[in-house]
Amino acid sequence: MKQVIVKFSIAFAKLYHISENNKGWVNGLKKMISLCLLLFLASCQPAVQVSDSSHIAEAEVVDAFQENNVKLVEVKSPQEGIFGSKLKGVKPGIYELNAKFIFIYEFATTDDCENGKRAFAEKTESMNVVYFSMYEKRNILIFYVHEEDLNSDSVPFEKEIKESLDSLVEG
Repeated sequence: MKQVIVKFSIAFAKLYHISENNKGWVNGLKKMISLCLLLFLASCQPAVQVSDSSHIAEAEVVDAFQENNVKLVEVKSPQEGIFGSKLKGVKPGIYELNAKFIFIYEFATTDDCENGKRAFAEKTESMNVVYFSMYEKRNILIFYVHEEDLNSDSVPFEKEIKESLDSLVEG
């Protein structure tokens, strides 16, 4: 702001000296004051906040599951192990589906979700984990610990989970 004031002062001094004998200096002064006022008002405007309509809440995912006849039961007690652990500071919502667990991570952004996915891969790269499926939709990361062989054609609820996630409206 100091630079603007200094530049204004220099411009005013030049304008005054150039047009001292001329009546046009008043018009120049009016233009200069108007410009400064406009700059001042523009700098005082609050930052525009844009809502991210593409953000998905955990509750929206649970509702989508319920609408697709995937009956989740929230588990109140914390699960031990890799699937219930925090990823990049985010603790998952833990649900039970037909005696199997679903972990839903709601990250703030899609970038955070990608970072969480990478963190999970790093944590588990040297582990022998049970069979699970991973699903991702924007800022949501889901682990479905079904313990079925991945080569099996009969992973229960896989189709319904995918349809539930696909049913979430794009923002």
